[in-house]
Amino acid sequence: MTIPFHPLISHFPIALAFIIPLLSITFALLIKSGKMLSQTWLIIIALNLTTVTMGYVAIKSGVAEEAAMEKVLEKKLLQTHESTAEVFVGLIVISTLLSLSAFFLKDHFQFAVQMCSAGLGLVGIYFAYQTAILGGELVYKYGAATAYVQYNRPQDDQALLPVSGVPAEANESLKTDENDYGNADDNNELEQDDDEKQED
Repeated sequence: MTIPFHPLISHFPIALAFIIPLLSITFALLIKSGKMLSQTWLIIIALNLTTVTMGYVAIKSGVAEEAAMEKVLEKKLLQTHESTAEVFVGLIVISTLLSLSAFFLKDHFQFAVQMCSAGLGLVGIYFAYQTAILGGELVYKYGAATAYVQYNRPQDDQALLPVSGVPAEANESLKTDENDYGNADDNNELEQDDDEKQED
């Protein structure tokens, strides 16, 4: 069975989308109160850039696998999932740009832009959730996985164990002989019976 790349990568940007806004708000508040250095905001920028990169790769891999998906799914279902993912990644791109600009601004403007970045991230959570729901429906409701299963099902000549065309009774390797473990026990019993008869 061929394992597609898209489901392997698509979970990462969705998971990060739920974490980053909360971290952004926490970092922004701590930086504003002086309990955290402004340089720590670089962590938020790095996480945003990672989410954008993985989101872009997920979209590209999904587009690359559309041909296989269209064998078992309606194109409209795929387009809905894809367009929702594009909105999600687009929001994260804008949020990333805001987080980058916030790093170079003065304290007063910095906090406001940081909160705007976090706000867009919160909106992105909704679209990340919708993207995940639609992707799950494609697999579990509409059977998207069958595109990679039914066309790779092994035939008789690809079975794990070869099937012999020779009947068992005609196959010498399947016939029992005196060296078989099962026959050895029978032979011992026959020998014991002969000894008992001779004693009688």
